[in-house]
Amino acid sequence: MSDLCPLLSLSHASKSYGGSPALIDATLDLLPGEVHALVGENGAGKSTLIKILAGVVAPDHAEIAVGGAPAVFHNAADAFAHGLRFIHQELNIVPGLSVAENIFLSQPYPRRAGALVDWARLNAAARAALAALHIDHIDPRSKIARLNTGDQMLVKIAGAFAGSLQNGGETGGSAKDGANLFVMDEPTAALTGAEADRLFAVIARLKARGCAVLYVTHRLDEVFAIADRVTVMRDGRVVAVKPIHQTDSADLIRLMTGREISGVYPPRASPLSSAPLLRIHDLRTAHLAGAAFDLRAGEILGVAGLTGSGRSELLRALVGADRLSGGEITLNGSAAPESAGAKGRDLHITAASRWNPTAAWRSGIAYVPEERRTQGLILSRMIRDNVTLPHLSALSGGGVALQRGR
Repeated sequence: MSDLCPLLSLSHASKSYGGSPALIDATLDLLPGEVHALVGENGAGKSTLIKILAGVVAPDHAEIAVGGAPAVFHNAADAFAHGLRFIHQELNIVPGLSVAENIFLSQPYPRRAGALVDWARLNAAARAALAALHIDHIDPRSKIARLNTGDQMLVKIAGAFAGSLQNGGETGGSAKDGANLFVMDEPTAALTGAEADRLFAVIARLKARGCAVLYVTHRLDEVFAIADRVTVMRDGRVVAVKPIHQTDSADLIRLMTGREISGVYPPRASPLSSAPLLRIHDLRTAHLAGAAFDLRAGEILGVAGLTGSGRSELLRALVGADRLSGGEITLNGSAAPESAGAKGRDLHITAASRWNPTAAWRSGIAYVPEERRTQGLILSRMIRDNVTLPHLSALSGGGVALQRGR
């Protein structure tokens, strides 16, 4: 494989923000018929590298070659014209448009008489793009805002592959629409196991046609399931490039963190508290049935499950975003802030309580939602406004936000 001419080469890529380096002399080669994993901790430089390839971030320095020919990506259109397709981690959708319109956002819509959109052809093409992923439960005419997060991600994946999964030959290199380089940033984060398997089957088809896939993930099991090579980044630098059969999970963790796995997961320094700070008993909502757990001081409790299993609904019930129909939440009084007026007294919340996100916040419970862009941030406002949003009552007077102190 190493004797093949790379479909894409990135050399000596560097980028700094305000004097702080985000990417330092990074190099990456993507070969025909290869799934190339890119791994690293948060802040390692993966996103900056991807944005340079996508043409949305200008590097301080970089040398890019596509098929051996030098290339410059001034914008996303340049990357698209050179055959690159992207599935970004963040859901960049237009909520007011249909599924079909979102699938083909980056491509011209079919026209009738050279002017009017041919909706029948657009919807048919969208249906074909979804069918290529064996997705038959999403109507191309539906507003994408009405879909759940997992289905919205499936639509964006279908958009990246639209036109690329038609028969372009078994070993013909590029797909029918000219795309032969696919960059996927955490594409399975919102998918069920079955949906992820469909995506992996599509990746195998692209690989068989000679396309290259750059696959970014934190899930090492996926790396070993589908990747041929892996590039490891740490602190903005590429620290290793290895064939997948020459490494293992412990090796990748050591390369990503700079520490042995025993140092990444050290033994607990102090014992857990015997009394729970938070107790959930038989918690029920319209989407939740009988959830229960205890959470103690110094403990991290993971909540796992497939999309639709109730993970997000459990957290929404906990913070009062969804109305309780039964069960009880008990918050140990020692965990409540002084401002809650309940220091030293246990707080019991039932379906009859006035429990909402404001009450949860005042009781010391903070919530980071699943989809931060649409549920946790006001993207049109400044960083200062978003950071201080939960604290407006302490930073305002007479109903007017005070600029001083924000």
